[in-house]
This record gives sequence, C-alpha cells and structure tokens, in this order.
Amino acid sequence: MKRIILSIFLALAVLSAANAQEVSAGAEVGKEIHLFDFPLNTKRLEIGVTVGQAGSFSEYAHFGMGGSILVGGVYVDFIKADAQHKYDTRLRNVKWDDTEAFSINLGYQIPILSWLRIMPLVGYSQTNYGTTDGLSLDWDGDNSWYHRYIVTPGSRSHYFNYGGGISFQPLKWLSINVIGTRYALYGGLSFNILYFVQGSR
Repeated sequence: MKRIILSIFLALAVLSAANAQEVSAGAEVGKEIHLFDFPLNTKRLEIGVTVGQAGSFSEYAHFGMGGSILVGGVYVDFIKADAQHKYDTRLRNVKWDDTEAFSINLGYQIPILSWLRIMPLVGYSQTNYGTTDGLSLDWDGDNSWYHRYIVTPGSRSHYFNYGGGISFQPLKWLSINVIGTRYALYGGLSFNILYFVQGSR
C-alpha cells in the first residue's frame, strides 16, 4: 500500500509538471519568468498533506505522513513515522521492537516561474526506539485501533534538520511539493484556500 501511494504521488508530480510546461510554452519568456517576484506569494494560503520517509539516512527510516501550511510564502510542514506495529490490530502475546521518527521544518518559497518555486528549509528531527505491546489495544477516537508504544528511556535523539524543496503550481488551487532534507524525504499536495474563498477570479 505504501508503494502504491508513493507511486501515485510521483506520477501526479510528473504529469502536473509536464502540464505546466505545456501551458507556459506559448508565453513569452519575459512574461513567464518571475524571479524574486515575491508578491506572487500573497495570492496563496495553503493547507496540505505530506507523505514519504521520516528518519531518512538513519536506521530509523520508514514510511510517514503529516501536514503542511503555507502563509504568504512562509512554509511549515511536519512528517511522522509511527511505530511499525502500532496499527497492527491483531492481539498477540508479543512485544515488538519498533522505532519512530519525526521532522518539522520551516522555509520560505522563492518564486522562479509563475508555476515554480524553490524553498530552502531548516528544522528539527527526532528519532527513538521502544516496544509495541501486542496485547494492548486502544481507541484513538478517530476510527482507529492501535497498540501502545512505549519509548525506551534515553533512546530519543535530536537533530538539526536542513534541506530544500521544489513546489509546482499546475493549477491556481493546487501545489505539488517535493522535499529532501538531511533526515526526511517526502512530498505533498496542498490546496490554496484563497482560491476557494475568493472564487476563480
């Protein structure tokens, strides 16, 4: 399932980038390039989801999900990889050795073209290991059962995270983000709330 989600995301990114290039192909170069045209950022207030790998380039790397927000060009996101057996709802008399990883990043989008931005990012990452109790079964109030995960004391490691991303805007209401940092590799889709509030004008 994880591979399917990542494959769909990558396919959407490639198709949207190709579409944006076709749309802009007939435009004059001078009209298409918006290098450092920061007022473009004021037209986007976005909320989105992130999907990918947290804890990258470490022994804790595994699939994670999270969210993002963009306000006036300022971009903030996070991604969390839960314990591997947390949502395995089978009751078993076993304690799994599991890990978790988390990253939160802050950046700013720099307009390059009307549909393309780059964003340097800095942030914080954490990893830990512990045990997931196969005999515990709790309800998170959001239609999900899960096993209790207990972090091993002293196992938390904290890191300064850094990297960058590319944001494609194939549509006025949609952005596709691809991000690579020291401790996370992921992407995301975000939706421009201003477009829906103000209409298509």
